[in-house]
Amino acid sequence: MADFTLRWANRSQSTQDWIISIPDSFTLPPDYVREAAVTINNNYTFQIAVSTEGGFAAANLTYNSASGNWTLQSVTPNEWRLSQGNGYVTVACLLNDVYVGGVAYTASKAVSETTSAKGGYPAYQLYQDNTGTVYCTPVKVKSHAVGAQWVKDCLAAHPGTSCDGKPWLSDDQEGVIWP
Repeated sequence: MADFTLRWANRSQSTQDWIISIPDSFTLPPDYVREAAVTINNNYTFQIAVSTEGGFAAANLTYNSASGNWTLQSVTPNEWRLSQGNGYVTVACLLNDVYVGGVAYTASKAVSETTSAKGGYPAYQLYQDNTGTVYCTPVKVKSHAVGAQWVKDCLAAHPGTSCDGKPWLSDDQEGVIWP
């Protein structure tokens, strides 16, 4: 049987909401610590979740009774710190608020709009082959005949491939530029 003082520490500049699988939930202002006295008889894992304004981090704090060691595992390891000694185990969370700046959306004409306006030309000719690769012309094509010939030439240059779906036109180049 081992007695420990667990310390949950907010080491960020943001207020954090904590949930521990003891069960316990609480809010810690920046640079505050909450302590809990625990007695552990065997291996045990505490599941920890911390959230801030727009941020979230989770970790598992595990005690191995055979070795007497504590470990901390997380998919966000840069947000956590573990220190232990003299019966104290401190888990510090560094998670700050996450503010998303102005989101910039871009728009382009839909394929059907591009192809319907004046036959859609000039435009880049594209197609996807049966391996999932998208090929695109190096320059805008002037007509359907030129685009169709380019697709045939590109398929011939890539033996064993076939066109997966209908070729399309776009105002933007994307995929592999061929030739």
